[in-house]
Amino acid sequence: MLLLALLFSAGSVHAAGDRGTPDEAKALALKAAALIETQGDKAFDIVNDRAGPLVDRDLYVTVIDRLGVMRASGFNKSLVGTNTWDAEDPDGTKFVQEFWKAVANDGKEGWLTYKFVDPMTKKIARKRAYLRQVGDYLLTCGSYIGG
Repeated sequence: MLLLALLFSAGSVHAAGDRGTPDEAKALALKAAALIETQGDKAFDIVNDRAGPLVDRDLYVTVIDRLGVMRASGFNKSLVGTNTWDAEDPDGTKFVQEFWKAVANDGKEGWLTYKFVDPMTKKIARKRAYLRQVGDYLLTCGSYIGG
């Protein structure tokens, strides 16, 4: 529940504007993956920058290690360093564990739909996330369904 409290404390990305699509989310995640492949952990500062190139409207990238520790977040930088392994959505889905299962089953990439805080409405919404494994890290970026 602490994780959900931290999530609700995040500011909005933009007050208005179009929403990102699943294809745009995938493209942003792949851009982040390329950056992490070339710069390693140094790229985390770019992921954390809410005004940077890896945040677009309601799309943002997160990076989670194999233990579930959030290494970078374009959503809420205060989550960095938090162990999210057992985080659950309102339906009880342990989504970080499901992320890792999805990439293991689908060859280092996959998709997962779960519920998460929409940065525009600050309400729980369904989210379709693209997942990409880069070494010991898992990157996610997803679009919100229904807002």
